[in-house]
Amino acid sequence: MYKKGFILVEVLIGLFLLGLIIITCFPILNTSLHNLQLSKEKMEMVYIAESTIEQLKSFNYNSNREDEYLFDVQLTYLMDRLMAKESVSINLPLDKNNQQWKYICTIHKEEKSPNFWKIIVSISSINEEKRLNDVTIQAFMSISPKYEDK
Repeated sequence: MYKKGFILVEVLIGLFLLGLIIITCFPILNTSLHNLQLSKEKMEMVYIAESTIEQLKSFNYNSNREDEYLFDVQLTYLMDRLMAKESVSINLPLDKNNQQWKYICTIHKEEKSPNFWKIIVSISSINEEKRLNDVTIQAFMSISPKYEDK
């Protein structure tokens, strides 16, 4: 008869200890999941910045396709705007009310010589997460003439 009461006490102590462990581990797991989400977003921002730089560097007017876009802007139009001035900053997407995009891309161009540019691409999160810093990539690129005579 005394044994049944002792088993009940053991079960209650076990449940109490299990509850303590779960209560202390839950915030750690929650923080870890949040950090994984931030890391995923940061990697996505780096990917967007790198692919933006690569699209600008590999652009060629002679082999241009009309369906090449960077965010909501046709790549030909973007390159024309970049070529128009020695120093220019362009924020993409142009339509700020469009909820399709999670990030804002700022492209800053400085002309170092007639056919040599310094390009700075910054990607910012629209959500304005305080722990998520902007991603900025800088590159130098040579520019081919707009249209070559064949």
